[in-house]
Amino acid sequence: MKKFFVLVLVMFLSLPVLAAEVSKAKPTQHLNIPDVTSMEDAKLIFLRKTLEMKDKKSIGLEEASEIHIITYTLEKSVAYFAENLTGEKQSLAKQMAVVVEDIHINSESNQLHELEKHLKKYFDMADKFIFCF
Repeated sequence: MKKFFVLVLVMFLSLPVLAAEVSKAKPTQHLNIPDVTSMEDAKLIFLRKTLEMKDKKSIGLEEASEIHIITYTLEKSVAYFAENLTGEKQSLAKQMAVVVEDIHINSESNQLHELEKHLKKYFDMADKFIFCF
């Protein structure tokens, strides 16, 4: 019983030391993409990145990884729209921003079924949004 108690005590006392070491670790650095600064750039990025995703005929792990990278830039474009448009266009841009984030998260975690669901939703929204240009 004494050995068990000593073992539990040692584990209990070592946890703060282990936690301190973990907290010193730096988080994973994600891609650093510059903000979009003009409507012209936002439109061009939006169209190119949407087409890049739409060109994926099937969604496997490799395509999910590619889509994950695409979303970093696409998020910046959609964020520009959400901040700089007004009325219905702005509302649709804000809704798209949520869906693009869902695509980002599901592509990052290889949740292929959910990714396909969010891609379909995004493409439906993007088709409507293109007519706003």
